[in-house]
Amino acid sequence: MKKQIRRASSAVLFALLLGSTAQAATLNTTELGLLEVVNDVRVANGVPPLEVDHTLVRAARAHTGRMLRADVLSHGSFGPRLGSFGARGPRFGENLAWGTGWSGSARALVRAWLASPGHRANLLRRGFRRIGIGARIGTFAGYRGATVVTADFAGR
Repeated sequence: MKKQIRRASSAVLFALLLGSTAQAATLNTTELGLLEVVNDVRVANGVPPLEVDHTLVRAARAHTGRMLRADVLSHGSFGPRLGSFGARGPRFGENLAWGTGWSGSARALVRAWLASPGHRANLLRRGFRRIGIGARIGTFAGYRGATVVTADFAGR
């Protein structure tokens, strides 16, 4: 019986690890870079790293696409928007950013968030355990090759 419990526990642990890797694998290169920098900053500040939440990724990507099409950076009512995708809270946060060239790099975007008290609070909130990142490159505010990002956070 103990052997079966150990096997079952190992299988569950393996599935959880595989699931996290598979979710992260669905991110594009820009999104992966942002996730890495965000988690590096969190760990450096004594806060646990965030896990990728595919529901939040879908919501973030959809919002980034809308912002690119409308050529406007705006949160709108992000709580209800995230809820419409089936995101679980109970608390949500959202960071938006855009930049071109070096200012559109993951490091520069996260540095800008850290310089803003509200964005910094979202980034380093201990209760947030999950993240969805939507990053696309396109024409924004008249700049070609702009990186536009939505980062949606969830937890307690």
